[in-house]
Amino acid sequence: MAQDNSAAETVVGPSVKIQGDLNSEGNIRIEGSVLGKVNTTQSVHIGEAAVIQADMQAGNAIIAGQVQGNIKVSGNLILQATARVNGDVACAVLRVEDGALFSGKCNMKGAALDKKSASAGEPEQEK
Repeated sequence: MAQDNSAAETVVGPSVKIQGDLNSEGNIRIEGSVLGKVNTTQSVHIGEAAVIQADMQAGNAIIAGQVQGNIKVSGNLILQATARVNGDVACAVLRVEDGALFSGKCNMKGAALDKKSASAGEPEQEK
């Protein structure tokens, strides 16, 4: 986690409120509020006091604050104990710490999708 703090190219401080899209090619740390969209090819860290009402897309994400919106992460998504997420998530790896709240659908890429791709010609069986 310390590497996300020191490597943040863009920091939205606790008193900052953004309305609109936040786009970056680097790491983003949000401690304030964002209403719109958040996009980065790198990592996004949502601080404990942050309030996000936006769809997010990132390489990796650590969430400790509140997020209202859909989250698409190509790598790891970590919901820390103080996280409050209301929206659908898509990620490769999901870690939810004790105390975190998550309401929405979850779609994880990985072994299950790889297995499905390998048997693309075969009909799927329902359980």
